Amino acid sequence: MSRITGVVPAITTPFREDLSLDLPAFTRLIEAVIGDGVDGILVNGCTGESWALTDEERRAVYRTAVETARGRVPVVAGCGHMLAAESVKKTRDAAEAGCDFALVQPPWYILPGLEEVMDHFAAVLKETPLPVVIYNIPRRTGINLTPEMCDRLADHPKVVAFKESSKDFLLLQEIIRAVGDRANVFAGYASLLGLGALACGAVGYMDSTTPVMGRLSANFYRAAMGGDLPAARALQTRMVTLTKGFFGIGTFPAGVKAALDMLGRPGGPTRPPIRSLDAAQRAKIRAALVGAGLLDQAQAAE
Repeated sequence: MSRITGVVPAITTPFREDLSLDLPAFTRLIEAVIGDGVDGILVNGCTGESWALTDEERRAVYRTAVETARGRVPVVAGCGHMLAAESVKKTRDAAEAGCDFALVQPPWYILPGLEEVMDHFAAVLKETPLPVVIYNIPRRTGINLTPEMCDRLADHPKVVAFKESSKDFLLLQEIIRAVGDRANVFAGYASLLGLGALACGAVGYMDSTTPVMGRLSANFYRAAMGGDLPAARALQTRMVTLTKGFFGIGTFPAGVKAALDMLGRPGGPTRPPIRSLDAAQRAKIRAALVGAGLLDQAQAAE
């Protein structure tokens, strides 16, 4: 698979109460999301608490995702690291597991200069066995990729897509114009930017709330791409209601996991230092799910 488009949810990584990796729950979550009609899945990203996984656990996550998907949708594997050599190791692990794409962001914490960032990507691209999705997530990396940097990266044959998660709609448009002739561009936020992004040439979105939204997300994408603007606007309004209702409650992705639990999907606890939500925070999540029409009052009271 050299290209990927559509709705690609970022999948959380379920843990048991003792915080061990729960692969059967991970399998159930992937099956549920594929059943929603998505076009791919993204594992071991920010949403998947990639920072909390051991090398062995990460390989198990890659392998389980591929085995569960069974070729029905492509698997994008989070492979970022502060060191290019370690990022390459992850791409090789992902390729060995059968993943289709590697997601790679700039090195975080170090705060390198822009040319040093380009050197990092060049080192990864030279060695990776997988096609790469370049990930711009400045609030986590401290680096905001410019359209000019993306333009240069898009010239590399292994770069097939970009995930733009700066929340800057003008930047998203500039990147689409800069690279759209050579690579696909995904928005990072379906509910906030989805309709405008798709209208400007984004091929889809990779986001963390689609597993919570269920079929609502895929239905929105189909309506938008099919030109049914009234339906797309109405669906996006529901999605915005949900996103505004639970983003910022607790430390990400605790709110996503709590929402999944309430909907009967595998969520589970987060690993330290992230705390699971308290009762008051969970009540806010329930209210957001009710407001978006994903949970009725009777279920919320249970």
